[in-house]
Amino acid sequence: MKKSWRCFICQDIHVGNKPPEICPTCGAKNAYVEISTAEAVGITQAFPRQINREAFLQAIEALAAQNEFRVNPDKEKVNLLLDGLFANEENHGYKFCPCRLQTKDFQEDMKLICPCHFVIHETYRHRADGECWCGLFQRRPR
Repeated sequence: MKKSWRCFICQDIHVGNKPPEICPTCGAKNAYVEISTAEAVGITQAFPRQINREAFLQAIEALAAQNEFRVNPDKEKVNLLLDGLFANEENHGYKFCPCRLQTKDFQEDMKLICPCHFVIHETYRHRADGECWCGLFQRRPR
């Protein structure tokens, strides 16, 4: 069962079986403590979103540059997906994947936050041009 974790340095929230060893937000080592789902929801809703569309695109491009995948080169598709992500953030408070439905269960819905951990998904594993659920990311050409 997934648990909620909070970095006691920067308040970053992580949902998973175990916390990250290094906080991706502030870089602190072994700084996560287990918290209740209610506390995680309260923390995430208390902070206004501070990233705009261009900054988000730069962030996912930087993420992709450090991994085995890339941002989809189809700019029209990327823009359509970003429209959906930011609409979901406006309507639901989170950048949920625009091609998947929320369950209203906080633990389950955290799996739908973009960027997802799609490298483990079937859509990525067994295809030469593997991609995440919505196609925002693709495997790099070999």
